[in-house]
Amino acid sequence: MMKNILLFAGTTEGRLLAEYLIHQPVSLHVCVATEYGEKLLPSAPSMTVSSHRMDAHEMVDFINGRHFDLVLDATHPYAIEVSANISDACKKTQVPYLRILRDCQASADVLSGTGKPSEMFVDTTEQAIDFLNHQEGPVFLTTGSKTLPDFMQMTNASERLFVRILPNAEMLSACAALGLPSSHIFCMQGPFDISMNTATIQHICKRWEKDHPNSTLTETPLYMVTKQSGRTGGFDEKLEAAAQAQIPVLIIGSPVREKGLSLSESYHWLSNWIGTDDNKASTDQIVSLIGTGMSSDQLTLEADRALKNCDIIIGAKRMLEMAEHYHKPTFCSYNYPAITDYMLSHPEYRHFAVLFSGDIGFYSGAAGLRRCLEGKPFKIESFSGISSPIHFLNTIGKTWSDVHLISCHGQTASIISHIRCHTKTLALLGKPEDVSNISRKLMDYGLSNVRIYIGADLKQPDEQIVSGNPADFLHRTFSALSLLYIENPNAEPLPVTYGLPDDAFIRGKVPMTKSEIRSIVLSKLKLTKNAILFDIGAGTGSIAIEAARQIPDGRVYAIERNPDGLDLIKENSLKLQADNLTIVSGTAPECLDTLPAATHAFIGGSGGHLKEIMQLLYSRNPEIRIVITAITLETISQIMTLQKEMSLPEPEIVQLQVSSAKKAGPYHLMQGQNPVYIVSF
Repeated sequence: MMKNILLFAGTTEGRLLAEYLIHQPVSLHVCVATEYGEKLLPSAPSMTVSSHRMDAHEMVDFINGRHFDLVLDATHPYAIEVSANISDACKKTQVPYLRILRDCQASADVLSGTGKPSEMFVDTTEQAIDFLNHQEGPVFLTTGSKTLPDFMQMTNASERLFVRILPNAEMLSACAALGLPSSHIFCMQGPFDISMNTATIQHICKRWEKDHPNSTLTETPLYMVTKQSGRTGGFDEKLEAAAQAQIPVLIIGSPVREKGLSLSESYHWLSNWIGTDDNKASTDQIVSLIGTGMSSDQLTLEADRALKNCDIIIGAKRMLEMAEHYHKPTFCSYNYPAITDYMLSHPEYRHFAVLFSGDIGFYSGAAGLRRCLEGKPFKIESFSGISSPIHFLNTIGKTWSDVHLISCHGQTASIISHIRCHTKTLALLGKPEDVSNISRKLMDYGLSNVRIYIGADLKQPDEQIVSGNPADFLHRTFSALSLLYIENPNAEPLPVTYGLPDDAFIRGKVPMTKSEIRSIVLSKLKLTKNAILFDIGAGTGSIAIEAARQIPDGRVYAIERNPDGLDLIKENSLKLQADNLTIVSGTAPECLDTLPAATHAFIGGSGGHLKEIMQLLYSRNPEIRIVITAITLETISQIMTLQKEMSLPEPEIVQLQVSSAKKAGPYHLMQGQNPVYIVSF
């Protein structure tokens, strides 16, 4: 026989329980106190609803008349009198009673960015002020004038605080003395019904939007502050008005500690009581990760099918607007821990669909959500979308299988270093001025002959796809999230080995590490893909520039104090297109303070400050890889002394003497260079 359940709702927990129970083999009746509460409930053939308040006697008669098998109390934590009446009615009718408790850690959730519940609880006025100091929007204080001096200590109180007080001259003068503008004071005599509370909330919102035209109440909502004043104090009417206005309420004073089950615990308890296999059901929950492409008309048929079959759609606001025609419940969020928690606490939904723009495998948040879902009881399905690069390249008639992809969105990319060694490069941009800046950079680094294509606002009514040379775009801006495709017919692939010929560099009179020594130094440095390398005493920049060319995703800092050397490094970096190199004028270690911690360092000249340089490098990164070149025994002696003083790992020391052939008449003679020591830590 189907079991008959009575649910007293009126809270979020009550609505969620109703959504869960209409999918179970039970008959359900839900009692709410208002017509607004009824509107929030789902509808189902197995559920009936009544929307009026009942006193203790009416509850007994109602339970007896309907022959319920179980009564669930999901009323508000502060509805102490109502809960007492429901519990007493169950005792008199001998029907099992289950209290559903609320998680009262909501304020912590809000502060950590994991959710925005409708009601939050704090124990004291001081805690309420501390919480509000972390917010930026307006505050509607309904606790009266006694606590006003305390709340005036809140950040920007005279601008943010709106207060309701009794209509007498003494209180009005006290508010003015505290610095509260008269437009922020409501002099009224209670009690206040729902409509009066709602009208006051609407007035505050309009006033705030008028005074702050650049602020939206969606991002900085109005908070109502109240104490638990009971039914005679209008507490229920405040909560109802706040719920209708969809604003959060900060309640001072924790709710009464009751015995019962949390919402998630109640799902398991009900599953066992009803007789369904909850453990089996939980493993059947499906999460569909859906790439939407760039617009709704790019949605694939299989993704469309998943959205039609799902129970709820999750995503950012723009994504949910795209899916409005599916008429499904929604959860608006792109906070992946919050989404995961929401899924775990809503077993009534068997199939979640989460929307992402573009394709889920291309710079997508789907990867972050996958990590959050690892080890959780969900079956994950993936539905590919059409990414903006694929659409763009197909539109301009370019194959994309051999395109080198980089992202300049939210980060600094050394784009020249990539273009130099790839015939086809596609960059995702992040700022309106990116095209102009990159075009200027291309010309500075001798790449003015490349062909570039820009795709902006793709698949939107104002879509732009244009092409030309860098000079054509020096003074043009495009939408922030644009694409830039560059074809470089003279690209040179990265060499497999080190050792640019010496004559590749502009020389001058500044010492330069020769090709053979440079090859071994770079080999000993063991640079990684994202290395941060300091070349201290950079000279002409030969080590720094060749290293920069090998690690286009890394960063190289050439430190040099000689003005002639600084000029040569600049010329060589432009000639050899090393735009991931930063030139630092100064003497180490002083000039290193403002630089990021290095992962690797080459010391070709220390200016007599080797000890101080080594101490600074190791203090900022104990795992740093250091290579030093020396030509005198005194320098080697100093290095070995430092190794003992600083308790450094045993170094590797190599001595090299290179000879190269020189033509002398009809003969070739080997001419030796000075021996060089290479020390690696």
